[in-house]
Amino acid sequence: MLFLTLDLDFTYVLVLALVMIPFILLNTLVFGPFLKLFDQRHERIEGAVERADKKLDEAEGKARAFEEKIKIASRKGMEARDAIRAKAQAQMAGRIEEERKKLAGKLEGALANLEGERRKALVEVEAEARRLAELTAGKLLGRGV
Repeated sequence: MLFLTLDLDFTYVLVLALVMIPFILLNTLVFGPFLKLFDQRHERIEGAVERADKKLDEAEGKARAFEEKIKIASRKGMEARDAIRAKAQAQMAGRIEEERKKLAGKLEGALANLEGERRKALVEVEAEARRLAELTAGKLLGRGV
């Protein structure tokens, strides 16, 4: 078997010290502050992202609320329009009914007037027919009837 022996002398300690001292100095003066700065930067970025996400959520909530208000206002507008339309249709139906009644009255008056004129014409026609019959009979018989 092969045994290794280690002789420790001052040069090994010196080499170890020369390696460890720069490592410790670099760690405390360069790497430590750099890692701390990197962590702070990362936290700022993450915080900004979280704040942006919160603002985005707030904006989306406000947009949804705004859309809901628009829907409500549209629905109210349509209801108001329908109410106005129904009122106008009722008024129009009332006016049409009034005019229909007026025209029915005028029609009845005109029909009554026409019936009177018809009767008067019939009386005149009957009288004229009698006169013509008497005249014709008188001419045929040669004497007055």
